[in-house]
Amino acid sequence: MTAKLLLKATSLAVAVSALWTGAALAQDRAAADAPRPFLSRVTVELPVLTRHMPHDSAFNDQNWGAFVDVALTDTFSVVGGDFRNSYRRNTAFAAVSWEPIRVRVADARLAFGAIAGVDLNGGYRPFNSADPFLGAFNLRLTAAEPDPDRAFTRLGLLLTVIPPAPKNGSTAVNLALTYRLK
Repeated sequence: MTAKLLLKATSLAVAVSALWTGAALAQDRAAADAPRPFLSRVTVELPVLTRHMPHDSAFNDQNWGAFVDVALTDTFSVVGGDFRNSYRRNTAFAAVSWEPIRVRVADARLAFGAIAGVDLNGGYRPFNSADPFLGAFNLRLTAAEPDPDRAFTRLGLLLTVIPPAPKNGSTAVNLALTYRLK
């Protein structure tokens, strides 16, 4: 896939996500009995483990940083953060997350989706042929019904899979610890 085609596809995905977010917000607002308190919609995400396949030794696996995810609806959120990327460079980003597939198993909830965003400071330049656009798939594990008065029930895990760039051919897999504020 050429860089121009990837850039066009990513731009289209971001535009569709933005339009879909607006439609989903309108639907969720109409269906909601009462708005959720702001702090109950904020989740802090801390990357703790990264691996690259198949060339792990060629990359930095210590991708320390912090992200803030603010839920707009049950399936859409805005995400921003800063971290040390796999090329040992600082990356600040802003993104939209969409997790439409949700499964409840006992007291746990699994959510699967994707994230599309923008590299705000060029941390992936010149390694990303779609620069400044970023994209990944994610799988989130949380309590099905977190209790705002019990901190343990607000903990979760986020697995993010970043597809391989054409230049290096490695897929990055990151595990982050998550904590919903309320």
